[in-house]
Amino acid sequence: MSAPHRASPAALSALALALAVALTGPPARAAAPPAAVAAPDSAAAAAASPAQVDATLRRALERMAGVIPGSDTVVAWDLFRAHPQRTVDLVLPTLKPVRPGLSLGAPNMVWRIRVLQRLTGLAYTAPTRAKLSADERRSLTPDSLGRVPFAGEDAARGMTWVAPADAQKAIIARWRRWWASDMNKPELPVKKHDDDRTWWYAR
Repeated sequence: MSAPHRASPAALSALALALAVALTGPPARAAAPPAAVAAPDSAAAAAASPAQVDATLRRALERMAGVIPGSDTVVAWDLFRAHPQRTVDLVLPTLKPVRPGLSLGAPNMVWRIRVLQRLTGLAYTAPTRAKLSADERRSLTPDSLGRVPFAGEDAARGMTWVAPADAQKAIIARWRRWWASDMNKPELPVKKHDDDRTWWYAR
C-alpha cells in the first residue's frame, strides 16, 4: 500500500496564509471568478513575501479579542503554527499590561499571551500584592506561593479575569527575558500541544 500523501511545509504555510487572509484581509471589491483563484499550494501562494506574511500575522493578532468563534481560532492557529518563530517575534514587543479585572471574552493582550503559551509550551505566573476577591481567586487560582497567571477563565459566564497589574508586569518581564535568551528555546510550535484546541486556556 502506498504511503498517504502529505503536504509540504511550504504548502501548509501557503494554505494557512490563504485561510487567514479570508478572515483578516479587507473585503474584495469584486468576487474573482473561480478560474482566477490560485490553488493554495501553487508556487505563487508559496512564494508570499515576508512583508505579506507579517501583515497577515499582524491582522490576525489584532482581530483576536473578546469572544472568538471556535472556527476562527482554528484558522488563526493554523496560520501561527505555519509561521511560529515569526509570530513569537511579532508578539513579544507588543506585550503590555492592560486593565485588570473582569472582561467579556478576553482582551487582545490576553489572546497574545495565549498564542505565546501555545506556540512555546511556556506558561508564566507571578505573585501579586493585590488582595484578590473570591471570584478572582476562583478564576486566577493562585498557587501555594500566591502566584497567578496573566488571566484566568470564568468559563460558566464566558468571562475572563485579568490579573492585577503587578503580576501582569512581572509575567511580561519573564517572557521578554526568555525571548532575549539563546538558551532552552524549544522547536516551535511545541508538538505535544499541536492538536489540543483547549490549550489556548492553559496556565
